[in-house]
Amino acid sequence: MSGIDPRRYLLPEADSRRIFTERIAPRELTGISVEHPTVVFVAGQPGAGKTKTTEAVVRSLDDRGGAVVVNSDYYKPYHPEYHRLLAEEDHNAAPYTSLDGRRWMAMAEQYLIGRRINTVIETTMRDPGDFLEPARMFRDAGYRTEVVIMAVPEAQSRLGILARYHDQVAALGHGRLTETSNHDASYHGVLQAAGRIDRDDLIDAVAVYRRGNQLLYANNRTPERQWAQPPGAQAAVETERHHTWTYPEAQDFLDTSRRLATGLGPQWAPQLQEIKNLARPFLPPGAEAHADAAVDNQARPRRARPAPATSQEPGPRERDRDRDDLDPGPER
Repeated sequence: MSGIDPRRYLLPEADSRRIFTERIAPRELTGISVEHPTVVFVAGQPGAGKTKTTEAVVRSLDDRGGAVVVNSDYYKPYHPEYHRLLAEEDHNAAPYTSLDGRRWMAMAEQYLIGRRINTVIETTMRDPGDFLEPARMFRDAGYRTEVVIMAVPEAQSRLGILARYHDQVAALGHGRLTETSNHDASYHGVLQAAGRIDRDDLIDAVAVYRRGNQLLYANNRTPERQWAQPPGAQAAVETERHHTWTYPEAQDFLDTSRRLATGLGPQWAPQLQEIKNLARPFLPPGAEAHADAAVDNQARPRRARPAPATSQEPGPRERDRDRDDLDPGPER
C-alpha cells in the first residue's frame, strides 16, 4: 500500500457535510435523548476483538436509553468511491476513504452530544490524542466518561486481522485489511493512553478486559475525583500482553494459524511465520506438539461401530439426525 495519497479521493467539505446530513445521520445515529448521558470508549488495536466487547457494552446501556455505536469504518461505505475501490483492490478502499471516515466520525460525535444520546465509540488509539480530545469534549458536555480497554497480545491481534480478512473474503469476495504499521502504532498507543487514564482526571471509570470479555481490572472515580483503587490500567494491559498463554489459548492460536496458512495461500506464509515467531515466547511448554497431536487425533479415521443385532425403526428425532441433507441453519 506504499505510495497511497489518502487525500486523493477526499470529498469537498460541502459534499461531505451533505452525505452526513442526508444519509449517515438518519441511518446510523438515531437514539434516545437522556438526562444523564454516558459515553464509553472501547479501545484496542485492530484485531483485538473489540466487536464482541462493544456489543456487551451496548447491552449494558439498554436500560439507560440504549446507545449508538460510533466507528469510522461504518461511514466509509458512504463515500461515493468506496465500493469501486473495494472491487478493484480491497486493501486500498479503507486508506483512500480514511480522511472522510474520520471527518464523519467527528461529525457523529458532535451530533450525538447535541442530542444527549448515550454513545459507544470504538477507537484504535493509534494516536492517544484521538481518544483524549473526544473524551474531554464529551466530559465537558456533561457526559459520564468510561473506557473499556482490550488487553491483547501482539501476535493474537495480528493474527486476528488476517483471520477477519480471510473470513470476509470468503463470505463477501472482499475484505478489510489493516496495515501492520497501523496495527503497531495502535498497539503502542493503547498502552500510552492507558497511562494517561491512570494519571489524568479525565475518565470516570475504566475497565481492562482480555479477549473473550474476561475482566482483568476495574476502577472508578470517587465523588472527590480520586481513584477508588490504586491506578493500574497501564500495568494491567502490560501484564496481560506478556503472560504465558494457557493451552486453550495456544491451541486456538495455532489452529487459526493452520487454517489461514491453507486458506490464504503461500504468499501469506512469511507474515504468518512472523506472527508465529511473535507468539512463541508466550506459548506454554509443549504447546505446538500438543496442538499437532490434537490435529492428528481429529484426522485419524474412527472405527465403525458394529451394527445392532436387531434393526429398529428410528423415531422422528433419530430420523432427522441421520439425514445429512438437512440445513442446520445459521450458527448462533
